Amino acid sequence: MNQAKIAVIVDSRYGSTLLLANAIAAGAMDEGAEVRLRRVELTEPEFSIDTERADFIAAQAQYHALPRATSQDLEWATGIIWGSPTRYGLMSTPLRAFIDEIAPLWRQGALIGKIGAAFTSTGGMHSGNEMTLLTLLMPFMQHGMIIAGVPHSVPALVHTRSGGSPYGASAVTGFDGSLGVDEGEKSIARALGARVARLAMQITPEPASVELAAAAGHVSSQAGD
Repeated sequence: MNQAKIAVIVDSRYGSTLLLANAIAAGAMDEGAEVRLRRVELTEPEFSIDTERADFIAAQAQYHALPRATSQDLEWATGIIWGSPTRYGLMSTPLRAFIDEIAPLWRQGALIGKIGAAFTSTGGMHSGNEMTLLTLLMPFMQHGMIIAGVPHSVPALVHTRSGGSPYGASAVTGFDGSLGVDEGEKSIARALGARVARLAMQITPEPASVELAAAAGHVSSQAGD
């Protein structure tokens, strides 16, 4: 089997989503994968963010020390795991901007056959974390990728009373962030990273141009009638 190459793409403000990203990266490395941990570009103003909070200042120092994600990171990878804070049950605007930025990869069909997975953090148990995970997974399907989640054979997922989902890794941090990321949430994130790495070793990406397919013309559905 080939060595897995995993790109972990993160958007984080107060550090919770970044903690999940680090756990995911560690899980992938446990399986012998080469990992690139990358950030997206944040934009201002962000009206829901308190830039004076100590945890925001500390987290942003770590966040901005990461290299910025590029389309080349996704072309290099055999597995892609991206995540952001929950925003009304949706991914964050900066991560969405990055996904728009990589649109040329869709036209090239460059990500077809690769593994995709997702993670998020949210303030409350019922604040849209699972919905966010689903929205994070949808672009992978448009790119022709293979979706990976967290199976219930992971003990931490069965026993969690906070974050974690079959749809991906998550953390429930409290609306003031005081709950942080607990050990169960980190364990689920690590398991997700490890699973994506194992799957990525077993697949062969199959890039194929979407533009060429569109230019090939319509195939009659009446053949054989």
